[in-house]
Amino acid sequence: QQRYLNAKRYVKLAIVADRSMVTKHNGKLKKLRKWIYRIVNTINEVYRSLNILVALVYLEIWSKEDLINVTSAAKDTLASFGNWRATDLLKRRSHDAAHLLTNIKFDGTTVGKAYVASMCQQDSSVGINQDHSKINLLVALTMAHELGHNLGMSHDVVNTEKQCNCGTCVMAPTISDQISKLFSNCSKNDYENFLTLYKPQCILNEPSKTDIVSPPVCGNELLEVGEECDCGSPETCQNPCCDAATCKLTSGSQCAKGLCCDQCKFSKSGTECRAAKDDCDIAESCTGQSADCPTDDLQRNGQPCGNNAQYCRKGKCPIMTNQCISFYGPNAAVAPDACFDYNLKGEGNFYCRKEQATIFPCAQKDKKCGRLFCVLGPTGKRISCEHTYSQDDPDIGMVLPGTKCADGKVCNSNRECVDVNTAY
Repeated sequence: QQRYLNAKRYVKLAIVADRSMVTKHNGKLKKLRKWIYRIVNTINEVYRSLNILVALVYLEIWSKEDLINVTSAAKDTLASFGNWRATDLLKRRSHDAAHLLTNIKFDGTTVGKAYVASMCQQDSSVGINQDHSKINLLVALTMAHELGHNLGMSHDVVNTEKQCNCGTCVMAPTISDQISKLFSNCSKNDYENFLTLYKPQCILNEPSKTDIVSPPVCGNELLEVGEECDCGSPETCQNPCCDAATCKLTSGSQCAKGLCCDQCKFSKSGTECRAAKDDCDIAESCTGQSADCPTDDLQRNGQPCGNNAQYCRKGKCPIMTNQCISFYGPNAAVAPDACFDYNLKGEGNFYCRKEQATIFPCAQKDKKCGRLFCVLGPTGKRISCEHTYSQDDPDIGMVLPGTKCADGKVCNSNRECVDVNTAY
């Protein structure tokens, strides 16, 4: 658990500057870009104390017209920006969070707004920020604050439930001239709770050099174009393989970090760098030519798994018993075959396929690929055929594709029980 919490995280940030920002900078886009690069450099500096690096991987400037309605109603603007990000921006450029920078003044004292504990979510990993000051640092700290909300942090307050050790830290409810670049004990706890509870996956991946769109800064711990390594400032760098002042490898070094970098040299070819997680995963080994561990690979579909009783599909070993356990708890088991005869009826929730409003019953050979039936605990004389159904998601409670339905056979995505060799 502690290792998971201590792992370095990378927020790959997309920033959108709206039309009002272009007007504010008199149409000088180069000047506007520089202003934003400075903001991101400060945000990265602020977050390094939490072992988070923030990299600008995309910058979009709406120089002709706004692509959403940016208004003084912060709540509405945030909602439409989140919606636009999910339906438009994400399809064009991969990133973890998107923030809008605007010169429109929000109602009341609001200078920014963001969804809380939403990092990595499609329509809510967003924030909006008002470019409210001539001082770059104050705008950067506003965006750092809103990004903090995305990462699960609430405001620093002192009340009966919460005693925060700082009144002027990044997550202070209001911005002041005394504002600091530090995070309070409350923010650190909130962030750790967010990691534990939500397990956001997207921020575990390091951006590649070519993903970062801001000019390289030696000493910011991000590996950028033109750098061989970046271990932070000369004062804080503790990596003997990297010259902190130049961001070049020290003499005789082949690498400075990576799963296949051992004491500044590439690990020997064949050295395991990522163990197989389970039957459907493959262990990866170093090539001897690179500091990076090869891409995580999976066993081929149809590879036997689960004591040779099941078959792999997309890196998972779908086992019917486990599907019952996930719905009904540890005492659940797959129901007897007789329960699956309900799927032959093709009525109510019992079928193999449903297209629009039409229900297709299962053929006899496919009955174990339709609705899943389970029993709870030991069975007596009477068996109740337990099943699960959801109005919102018709796939919930159905046997998962890839599940074994007979010897040498699996359910395909059409819910037919087919030979494992033809399924894949």
